[in-house]
Amino acid sequence: MRKRESRAVVTRLVACAVVTVLAAVTAAGADENARRDARLQPERVMDAIGIRPGMVVGEAGAGRRYFTFKLARRVGPSEKVYANDIDRAALDHVRQVCRDDNIGNVETVVGEVEDPLFPVTGLEVVVMVYALHDFARPAAFLESLKKYLKPGGSVVILDQDPDISGDHHFLTRERLVALFAESGYELARDERFLEKDVLLVFRPS
Repeated sequence: MRKRESRAVVTRLVACAVVTVLAAVTAAGADENARRDARLQPERVMDAIGIRPGMVVGEAGAGRRYFTFKLARRVGPSEKVYANDIDRAALDHVRQVCRDDNIGNVETVVGEVEDPLFPVTGLEVVVMVYALHDFARPAAFLESLKKYLKPGGSVVILDQDPDISGDHHFLTRERLVALFAESGYELARDERFLEKDVLLVFRPS
């Protein structure tokens, strides 16, 4: 009896420890998202770049979905967000969240280094959040991206401002404008309400 009781106590203690750790991880994740939202102001960003219900939107370099589901909520359940990345594990995570949360308007797209391989054309907006600075061949990618845009469609860059952070892994505002110009785009809007980040809207020239 004593051995059984001892094992039962140990089992309860382990279960309590697991619950405590999971709660701590969840709370930490919530805190991190809150800090990120405070910095990036996603709702205001979507207002500024014109994301509205009924749109079909692409996200290039979606990663593990920070912005993806914000876009999905904004466009509404009857429309679609195409979340592109070359990282299959990241897209697996996005699909799992879609299954867990019953989200039906996000479609993941495994792309290539120089082409997002979106399965549709006529996208009204393609959003790139904290992504372009990691692209191996960004100019070629941007050139290929144009064929997926509808006439008048736009590409939005939201990225850290290295002139403020000092982290020159990211691209300066001037370098971004030059890179897009090299790829056949012109700057349509330069939003300056974010304290530490660049928010630029480009359209094909």
